[in-house]
Amino acid sequence: MDSYTYTCNYCGGKYTPRRRFIQKYCSNSCRVNAFNLRKKVSQKVAKVKEPKDLTAKDKMSWTGVGNAAAGAFAINLATSLLTKEENKPATKGDIQKLLNSGLNKVILIKNVPPRTDGSRAYFDTVHQIIIYK
Repeated sequence: MDSYTYTCNYCGGKYTPRRRFIQKYCSNSCRVNAFNLRKKVSQKVAKVKEPKDLTAKDKMSWTGVGNAAAGAFAINLATSLLTKEENKPATKGDIQKLLNSGLNKVILIKNVPPRTDGSRAYFDTVHQIIIYK
């Protein structure tokens, strides 16, 4: 009986077929590895070949932009109307006003008794001294 030798399509090794149909691979492991390789290559080609077509819902429209702006405005308006004044965040102007008013302030010192002429002791926050008024 003549023995034919074939070349494996995966590893390139020579083999004698064990089945009556023509075998492409020398073993089951070469057959599975070749399948996995073909699958990886076809997935990479599919990723490169298929640019994503934008559907109508993926495209940006002026109507959508307007709706988003109106929604954001409505939320900000509702938040500002429903938030109490003491819970709103301080602005830069509020902090500046607070600092300016606090620097020119004199504070009554309650635990120092008044002088004989009736003037009370105050602490000057600018100069950090005690004055009597």
